[in-house]
Amino acid sequence: MSIQRYLLIVILSVVTLASFGAALQGYKASKTKLNQVFDEEMRSFAIALLHSPINQASTNVALHSVFAYQIWLENKLRLKSDNSPEVLITKTAHGFGDRSFLGKRWRVFVLVENQTKVIVAQPIKQRFESVEQVLLEAILPIVYAIPLIGLLVFFAIKRSLKPLTLLSNQLKKKNANDLTAITVKENSEELKPIEQTLNSLLERLNDSFEREKRLSGDAAHELRTPISVLKITVHNLMIAFEGNRIERHHIDELNDNTVRMAHVIEQIIALNRTTPENFEQNKIELDLRELLQDVISDNFEKIEKHHQAISLNAKDIYIYGDKFSLEILFDNLIKNANKYSGKNTNILISLEDHVDHVDHVDHVDHVQVIVEDSGAGIPKEQLEKVFHRFYRGKQHAETGSGLGLSIVKHIVDLHDGHIQLMTSKLGGLKVVIKLAKTNVVVPSND
Repeated sequence: MSIQRYLLIVILSVVTLASFGAALQGYKASKTKLNQVFDEEMRSFAIALLHSPINQASTNVALHSVFAYQIWLENKLRLKSDNSPEVLITKTAHGFGDRSFLGKRWRVFVLVENQTKVIVAQPIKQRFESVEQVLLEAILPIVYAIPLIGLLVFFAIKRSLKPLTLLSNQLKKKNANDLTAITVKENSEELKPIEQTLNSLLERLNDSFEREKRLSGDAAHELRTPISVLKITVHNLMIAFEGNRIERHHIDELNDNTVRMAHVIEQIIALNRTTPENFEQNKIELDLRELLQDVISDNFEKIEKHHQAISLNAKDIYIYGDKFSLEILFDNLIKNANKYSGKNTNILISLEDHVDHVDHVDHVDHVQVIVEDSGAGIPKEQLEKVFHRFYRGKQHAETGSGLGLSIVKHIVDLHDGHIQLMTSKLGGLKVVIKLAKTNVVVPSND
């Protein structure tokens, strides 16, 4: 059952029940009130008969009346209506009561004064008919109004549910490839959170599909070459084995290509793992100096192998970020410096507060991480291109995936930071990364 039909049935049922409930209560109240009115009318009529000239004349006559009445004087019937019997209607001494005579049920009132007794009776059926007539006159307009109320309620419900209907129609038209945002023009406060949540879900789903496509594309693009090289290497190794001519360089070549493939796979996984969804959930307070020391320690063996000198100029600075992704960021930067700067070079890493001067007060809102080396560097015209996935400078003889700096920029963007490449005073590449930190206000010396 649709919401529209359900609401229409419920509202009309409530209106109908409420109307008939009010009618029933009105019937009870009307019955009590009309009985009081009729009783008072009977009393007035009895008093009028008691003091009428006919009674004073003691004329034995029968008159037509809506009431049945009798006037007894000294236990003799002096006056009665034509619908009254010849015998005493009731033996009640005084006041109201109910009696049956002439095949009907009557309401009876007795008034006695001196030797005169006046009895007035009214059919109870007549009272019921009067109450029913009053109730009918009162309830008929409500009964006639119920269809009109139903029509108005129907259009009101239909108008109120129009945004929900539009939303439902848009969702019905969605297919597996349509992940565009939904819009409800005639929106309501209740549907706004639903629209926002659905659009957020569609956006995240679309991003997930895009990452899946990118992961497949990255893997297909970058793994094709090392797999082909591995096949050639294994083929050469098999030929050498058959000729009993296996040498050291065959093993070294196989190992180098295996390491390269493993590195490419790690980079692709890292690029696709650092997503906005899991990133925000894993944010913690981090000591950047300690983090940099750990990454340098992990890469120190390779740095020493290239006879390079590495130094860290830093103090304890805390930021709120994702440890896993920042480790990948700094590991890529240090590996790039180690790999592309060449042997017998220097690598300098600096960690410092970035101070903004605002209204004569120094605001420390960001921290700068600078990684520079004394290698060959990157030509200025290629500085922006190196952020593109799989881009590699032609001047480098070293093999690589072309994903390192793309991953670095992706992680910096996740931290709402900024990255800039330039030429270092040491002669090589200088990478400047600015990350947000907890606001601390430092008084200016001015």
